[in-house]
Amino acid sequence: MKRRPSRIGIAVATVGLALTMGPSAYAGPRALTVTTPSLVPDPDGYLYCRVVATSTTPIGIVAAIVSSDGTDVTEFGSGFRASPAATDDGRYYAEETAGSLNDSARYCTASVTGARKRNVQVSVTAFDANGEPTGIGEGCSGAAH
Repeated sequence: MKRRPSRIGIAVATVGLALTMGPSAYAGPRALTVTTPSLVPDPDGYLYCRVVATSTTPIGIVAAIVSSDGTDVTEFGSGFRASPAATDDGRYYAEETAGSLNDSARYCTASVTGARKRNVQVSVTAFDANGEPTGIGEGCSGAAH
C-alpha cells in the first residue's frame, strides 16, 4: 500500500524546514545602525542629533545621545513620519531628533529599519551655552569613530 502525505504532515515538515533555516529568514527587516563621531559640547551647551530617512517601505527610527561610557543620556527629542498617501511620490519619509544637555553627552546612535543605508542621513551638532554650533559630525554605519 502506497502512503500519501497528509496536509498535517506537510505543514509539520514546512515548519521544521523553517526552523532549521534559522531566525534570520523570518526575522523581518534588519536594523541599520548608524553612529556619529564623538563631539564634546561646551559647558552648559548641548548635543543635538537629527536622523532623516526615505524609503518605499515604512520606516522606524530610534535615535539616542550617548555618553563616552555608553550610557543613553537623551533628554529630549521629536519625530515626524509621512506616508506615500501624503507625499505624491510613493515614498515614506521619517525624521527623528534627540538631544541632551548632559555634560557627558558625546555622540549619536540611530537604529533605522525599513530604509537603505544610502537613504539615511545622521548628523550630530554640538552647541555652546548661547545656542551657537561649535561642531558637526556626520554618521556612518558600523562602530563608533
